[in-house]
Amino acid sequence: MLVGIGVLYTPFSDLVRAITPAYIIICISIVLSMMASGFFIGKYINMYPIESSLVTACHSGLGGTGDVAILSSANRMELMPFSQISTRIGGASMVVIATLLLKMFS
Repeated sequence: MLVGIGVLYTPFSDLVRAITPAYIIICISIVLSMMASGFFIGKYINMYPIESSLVTACHSGLGGTGDVAILSSANRMELMPFSQISTRIGGASMVVIATLLLKMFS
């Protein structure tokens, strides 16, 4: 029921207008930057760089559903517990940081 109501009231013309080439380039560059930082930091602290990059990529993919999609496509489902924990800690810390920044700048 929630999906039906969400689809019914979503202004798809506004959604299509919001997706521009610049928006797509920004999204791709952010995800690639996250994965590169995960790769090099993982290499620096003696982790497997590809796997640390994959777990870092999970932060850009819709929470738990994105974790499943990214790790299953990479055939690395054994990283799921680590990915779930890091996604939840990262999400909670982003909420705290955003709240502090809003208080500072408003």
